Amino acid sequence: MIIIKLFLIIVLSIIFILFAFSTKKRTFQKLFVVFGYLVLVVFIVDPGYSDKVAHLFSIGTGKDLVLYIFAAITSLINIVLYIGSKGHDSAITKIIRENAKKDAKKCR
Repeated sequence: MIIIKLFLIIVLSIIFILFAFSTKKRTFQKLFVVFGYLVLVVFIVDPGYSDKVAHLFSIGTGKDLVLYIFAAITSLINIVLYIGSKGHDSAITKIIRENAKKDAKKCR
């Protein structure tokens, strides 16, 4: 059991370090990741804490709490990525239109 906990903490630490040193992250994003990292480490070290927090929110078990949080964060990430891809789509469309106009002027 200790080996699995150490493995999970090491993997989370690597992800955390990669995110922390990546560029163009806003301060609140970094703070959110730091908070999430610390909560996950606490839940990994002592899973009993997740049960205590779950009972505070009237959720059956800590496993259910972790599942609900995971579903919410995954949905949020999907929404953010979708909005970002829409922004990229419109930027690409604008670039293509500008290039098409330049090419049309050259053909005249």
